[in-house]
Amino acid sequence: MTDTKHTHDHHHHADGERPSAMSVELREHLPFSVSAVAIGLIAAGAICILGPATVGGDSTGAGGRDPADLFFHLFHPAHMLFSAAATTAMFCRYDRGLVKAVVVGLVGAVGVCGVSDIVMPHVSLVIMGVPAPWHLCVWEHPGLSLPFAAIGVGVGIAAAGGVVRSTIISHSLHVFASTMASIFYMVGPLGRIEWIDNLGEVFIFVVLAVMIPCCLSDVVFPMFMSRSGRDWYEQEPHAH
Repeated sequence: MTDTKHTHDHHHHADGERPSAMSVELREHLPFSVSAVAIGLIAAGAICILGPATVGGDSTGAGGRDPADLFFHLFHPAHMLFSAAATTAMFCRYDRGLVKAVVVGLVGAVGVCGVSDIVMPHVSLVIMGVPAPWHLCVWEHPGLSLPFAAIGVGVGIAAAGGVVRSTIISHSLHVFASTMASIFYMVGPLGRIEWIDNLGEVFIFVVLAVMIPCCLSDVVFPMFMSRSGRDWYEQEPHAH
């Protein structure tokens, strides 16, 4: 009976009942992303509680800048660098075309980082009923963002020879930078301290903003832009 059941399960598994590649990636990255967001929330909370209400300005603090805005503009370019490096290195594992690698790396960094750091946090604020102006950093401050994306592409191409280690390191840094950028995008409109009152909602929204775009840009997008990558991924849905 046991052998019959095992044979039946084996055939059932072989007939196309395996989980999709995307579901495997999301499931395997979920614990890592949740942990990164939890650590990021603690770090952001400490910065907001212990830091000044404004940075710069006159002796009274008038005219100073919101620290959340400054931290966003530190982590968002860093996110672009790490994202471009991870995306480009993963693509170069399956396709050595230089021009295509540059295009894939830039699109993966600029496009997906914008979704992760800006679009999804902004939509989250709207869902929470918090008014917030759009801030498209790559449009408003191209000199702050694009150089990091370009350097990240170069790093990804140079590091592609040791792709397994390079993609793991760059993906880890990517997730952390994305977490911090998404958090500080939301902190400004919610209030320097007041956002902690909405910690549960912020946690859920940031996990979504980090996990889905990061998996898409670091793993799925570069692999599916290469024919050999698509073929390998369809044959080995559980492999990285």
